[in-house]
Amino acid sequence: LSLHNLRNLGVNIVARIAFIQNFWFEFLGIMYISSFLKERGHQCEVFIESGERNFFQSVKRYKPDLLGFYTTTGAHLWVLKRAEELKKITGAKVILGGPHPTFFPQIIEHPAVDFICRGEGEYAMLELAECLNKKIPYDGIKNLWIKKDGRIIKNELRPLINDLDSIHPPDRTLYSKYPSLKDNLSVLTGRGCPFNCSFCFNRSYIRLYKGKGKTIRRHSPRFVINELKKIIKLYNTKFIRFDDEVFILNKKWLEEFLPLFKKEINLPFTCLLQVRLIDEKTVEMLKESGCKLAYFGIETGNEEFRNRILNKNVRNDEIFYTANLLKKVGIKIGTYNMLGLPGEDVDKAFETVYINREIEVDYPWCSLYQPYPSTELEKYCKEKGLLSANYNFDSISPSFFKRSVVENKERKELERLQKLFYLAVKHKKLEPLIRILIKLPITSLLDIIFYVTYAYRYIKTYKVSLWRVIMTGIKSREYV
Repeated sequence: LSLHNLRNLGVNIVARIAFIQNFWFEFLGIMYISSFLKERGHQCEVFIESGERNFFQSVKRYKPDLLGFYTTTGAHLWVLKRAEELKKITGAKVILGGPHPTFFPQIIEHPAVDFICRGEGEYAMLELAECLNKKIPYDGIKNLWIKKDGRIIKNELRPLINDLDSIHPPDRTLYSKYPSLKDNLSVLTGRGCPFNCSFCFNRSYIRLYKGKGKTIRRHSPRFVINELKKIIKLYNTKFIRFDDEVFILNKKWLEEFLPLFKKEINLPFTCLLQVRLIDEKTVEMLKESGCKLAYFGIETGNEEFRNRILNKNVRNDEIFYTANLLKKVGIKIGTYNMLGLPGEDVDKAFETVYINREIEVDYPWCSLYQPYPSTELEKYCKEKGLLSANYNFDSISPSFFKRSVVENKERKELERLQKLFYLAVKHKKLEPLIRILIKLPITSLLDIIFYVTYAYRYIKTYKVSLWRVIMTGIKSREYV
């Protein structure tokens, strides 16, 4: 008997949710929702397409009531295709959550989509699971847009979860059937970012939740410590990756958390910084507590463009100051950079190479700029005539590394320089050769160079195995 038939017979069966993805990665958002649902008796399982011998049969055998897709712009076309196919063979409802449906809710108009979740998903997913389980109406669930009887019900957002300690830590068992994912365990100590970079959706997210609570929230230090202890016991992990957008945002929280971390966890860790918030005391605390590597965003070496167009409000002298403080105490440096920005030429792109070289960065990361629709920088690109007339979110690639869509007479050279960015930064003597190579149509060779340098940086940054990196490359080829 199917679950639906059992329910018709009056048998109490919990809802079964299948999370579907094609990226070889543990999504913390899905793990938080899974923990929240399992705590209340529902069943959750994740299916990574490239991780299953027979993906469609695996999902079908699970007999889900609900197919959930974490959906980013660029990956949304794959999501819609798989949602359509899986819905036919399972008869399950389909819900999309994540950035794309949050900012482009019109995706619910696709025939395969029954619901979208905008913003935080824990309580909305719980209410939906309860309604599906009890076969009662779900029309008024906040955060959800719902397709019903040929119309779309657009429910308002509920307030943000103010007390993050009120929800359980992420479900660390969700991805356990994929062993090669176990050596890269990321941790979030909070939610939200206060900055308004023009290339990011964060500005839109803050506007979306205006009047709905604080966007910046943090778990208590004790909550995080307890979660870390469980992770260490479960996986015997030897390295912690804090993935907060700005780990050092709240200095008071940091002063309470870091001594606890040193005393009770005492493992090396990596984190993300914002150079405007750096001072000597903070760097000393990070060092004393076990920080081995810190990443921060440079984005472009051109200070005027970084601040006027990207709205980073970060000066070059602040970047040098931060780098010097980190180097002084022995914390390695990683940076985030972009090429293919609007109006950028090869010489301006090399300014980004040069500033990374000058601060002696250990692990430079570089992507190709993607003009996500409705961001301020995408609007700027349109105003300057730098996007094709038919440009929309379907034009976005799921990968940050494959192609630029911004009109530029030196676009190909910039795409090739992105492949060689690591070498250009780390090996000054190669610059004359690199300037020649970026003019040549040798994409396959440059791809190989990029994959090798990217793998090296990833292994060194996150202390993962070579096997993990190889598996990620094989199973997520459309993303790298």
